[in-house]
Amino acid sequence: MGAWGPGIFSDDTASDIRGEYRELLEDQVPDGEATRRVIEAYGHLDADEEHVLWLALAATQASLGRLDDEVRARAIDVIDSGRGLHLWDEAGPTELAKRKSVLAKLRSQLTGPQATRKAVRRPWRHETDLRPGDILSFTASNGGMALLRVLRVDDQRVGVAPIVEWLDWGGRSLPRAKELERLKARAGNTPALGGPRRPATYRVARHRKKDQDWHESGFVLAARATPRPEDEKTTAWTYLEWRGLSRDLEGQLAT
Repeated sequence: MGAWGPGIFSDDTASDIRGEYRELLEDQVPDGEATRRVIEAYGHLDADEEHVLWLALAATQASLGRLDDEVRARAIDVIDSGRGLHLWDEAGPTELAKRKSVLAKLRSQLTGPQATRKAVRRPWRHETDLRPGDILSFTASNGGMALLRVLRVDDQRVGVAPIVEWLDWGGRSLPRAKELERLKARAGNTPALGGPRRPATYRVARHRKKDQDWHESGFVLAARATPRPEDEKTTAWTYLEWRGLSRDLEGQLAT
């Protein structure tokens, strides 16, 4: 574990513990079962890291009004015994003092009046009506056209995001169906360190409900092509939102 900050969640392990516990609650797993699963999942931590589990889990539970008695006792024991402080001692007296201050505040939170139990619900999750093989068209203000083919849909817990490729087509109207099936990906920008140009592939996500979807950003469902077996393994080189993609295409088509 790398101690890169005095905060309870200033390392990846602590943040992961918080995230996994919250996800279990979002999935309506009972409090006790969620606690058991997280403890079991991080049972592999060695002596130098075990303190992170109890501090992170206790802090998360306390903030949600769900502090488990055993978790509280374990976290207080970690604080009182000074376990793990050697990591900040090595960083110098200033960092050590900051960490001790954070731990003292956490101890007060754990031993003082507890917060009211808070409901934990799943965050808004975007779904898409696009499917592999869909062909989207985008027409720039100068009349130039971009065709994008949906390769696959990246489905994750927080939402879905189509992976699309910009097809190598310079016309201002749709090609015939047979020609459309044969189109390859347009070459994207050259990597900064040189080397071959990568295909122009994008992972297009909608992170918030207020973010524009594809049909609100100037894209039109123009046709369907046959999905290709290799599409499932395609890597997206650029990550953005639909509005950002439309701006990018507008700029490139204008040149």
